[in-house]
Amino acid sequence: MIPRMALVAVAQPSRDSSGIATTEIDFGWGASMPSAYHMVHYRKYVSSDPKKSLETLCRNALATADAQGASLWQRVGDRFFDVPDGGSRKVLLNKVADLASAVFGEMCLVQSDGMQALLELTAANVKLSNLTTAEIFKLQESTAPKNSQFIRGMVYWLCIQDHIFFVKTQSMTAEHLRQYIEWLLKHASSALPSSANVKLQAEFDRATVGGDIGEIRSLRISGNAAPLLLSAAQLDPPKGVTKKVQHTARRIADRLVEMQQALPVVEALFGKARADSLVESLGPNEYLAVDASVKVRGSRTVESQEKMQELASELADMTDGKVQVEGKDGKLSDDDAILRTKMPFDLPHEGSNFLDFENVADQLQEVYTRFKADGKIT
Repeated sequence: MIPRMALVAVAQPSRDSSGIATTEIDFGWGASMPSAYHMVHYRKYVSSDPKKSLETLCRNALATADAQGASLWQRVGDRFFDVPDGGSRKVLLNKVADLASAVFGEMCLVQSDGMQALLELTAANVKLSNLTTAEIFKLQESTAPKNSQFIRGMVYWLCIQDHIFFVKTQSMTAEHLRQYIEWLLKHASSALPSSANVKLQAEFDRATVGGDIGEIRSLRISGNAAPLLLSAAQLDPPKGVTKKVQHTARRIADRLVEMQQALPVVEALFGKARADSLVESLGPNEYLAVDASVKVRGSRTVESQEKMQELASELADMTDGKVQVEGKDGKLSDDDAILRTKMPFDLPHEGSNFLDFENVADQLQEVYTRFKADGKIT
């Protein structure tokens, strides 16, 4: 990765000819922190009590005190959650901060046992078979050092009202996040009754987000062409197939052709003659299925952006097959919308597995502000 360059100002104290102290500002280009792009995912807490937002519930849960009066904020050892059916895996809410306008934290998926594979860069000649002696590097496995555990994944999450924005890495999943929040509210505290369920909604009616997911990046169409039960050369349907069934199948297939789904894609790939030959070979219980994706890469022009938006609008009106539209700020799939967007995050150092804590907080709040301003969330 090439380090980003930033304009920096350096204060240089000095004195003028009369001996009075002055400060000169020198401007120059310096390397900024390395960064990496990650997907920011969005969920909304589905509450049975609109008077208690998820943000408030989390804040109250973390304020829960033990017998000595120490809140959960102060008891990191009590913030471990056993992953169901996860063996020795646990989720730890490590850094967590009240930002006044939000609750922000990082979770670690940790494992107390297991081995880490290592390549030992010490060459050795090893006889691998009766015919082969080869020089190799040895493979080793190592347990975690004493008083430490392996980190198998991370999630950084920000809760504002009932909105959650998060970035996950490695083996951490959205379900781990949901399970942890449910445990935090129900078992690590009494913020919610034990009978409550924590539901984080991922898909939304596209009408609620205005169908606007930003600049369209790709279109994906998958559909089926119903079996052509009667070829053009056949005068009668196959044995056991009624004319009604035959007519229905032909009508469905023709409609799919008109909507440019399965058959035209096959024709584009193989040519019309080979496509017709393939169709003629289909049995009564066979049909064609396609999954086509169109992406525009490189420097985007205004014309290509507008054309992709136009195509996306046309595809969204289709009722047959499955249509997915990928945009800068999310994905539309039939009548459902999923909100998400990629953002750059600072790394503590080049190649780090972690993200800079304060920078993630800033970037997730930026996504919230943008989604709010664009009317994607209310």
